[in-house]
Amino acid sequence: MRTPQSGGPGLSTLMAFAICAFLAALAADLMQPLGPFALVLTLFFLVAAVLSFVLSLFPPTRGLFGTLLMFSIVAVVAFGSVFGLQRFVAPRADGVRNGVSTTLLPPLRGLQQMLLTEAPRWDGRPPPEAEIAEVVAAPLSPAEETLQKLSTALTSPDPAERLRGGIAALDERDPAVLAAVVDKLYRSGDPAVRQLAVKRMLQQRRGTRMPLIAAAPNAESQPFANALQTMTIRSLNETSGAFDGALCAPGMSGAVNRNGVTISARCRIGDGERNIVATLQPTDDYVLVGDARNDLGQTVRIELPLM
Repeated sequence: MRTPQSGGPGLSTLMAFAICAFLAALAADLMQPLGPFALVLTLFFLVAAVLSFVLSLFPPTRGLFGTLLMFSIVAVVAFGSVFGLQRFVAPRADGVRNGVSTTLLPPLRGLQQMLLTEAPRWDGRPPPEAEIAEVVAAPLSPAEETLQKLSTALTSPDPAERLRGGIAALDERDPAVLAAVVDKLYRSGDPAVRQLAVKRMLQQRRGTRMPLIAAAPNAESQPFANALQTMTIRSLNETSGAFDGALCAPGMSGAVNRNGVTISARCRIGDGERNIVATLQPTDDYVLVGDARNDLGQTVRIELPLM
């Protein structure tokens, strides 16, 4: 209680000042991502305390500004404490220091998000949700739209939808975008979708000599491995996956299917010609790997780089 002799605020008044000041400091702390409210209010009430102290020295205004001085001191303590805790306790997130209350009491983050949903930033920028909405609403370029549609299709649980999305994306004309499409298809993990990528990669290399890496398990099979040096694809049907060309000599035929690539050819090995059958599977590093066998029962390991 205030006594007539004291002329200043009583204990209950000071407690009321303190409660109001710390509640306001809590609100400023919750609004911290929008601006340094605690710092600004600390400086404001510090100036108010100095002015109140000077004006309280004069008898006509001593009662009014004495009370204001006490309130300003309490406010400086409240807002200054919050500002100090923000500096040493609250971490920065994307360059913005968060409030200390939400750092120490995570359940308050829901209240903070509710307060910040519609509030404009102190520097004039829109609230975070508006920035996100603006980015989402930005129109996509044709290339980005193609890749986004393909990504959406590849996440579908329906195999037919994934396949349709891959076929549609392969209609892309831009070579750079098409390369990204083929990469997504190859890395999809879906055998049917990866089949699309393998067919397109082989089709793109039509007419070029594709080097084969053949490793013989023994000296007897070495002439067989030496015969398998290059392969050339003359034509490829992307619908069926069938292709033809040359392996050792013209007359090779093959097909791309979900299990990999099969190749049939007739090669000269030593003094005679032998029928060759190769079965290859795609690996994650863009290489077809498998075995080639001839009608003498010989087997060699072969690799065919796709890139």
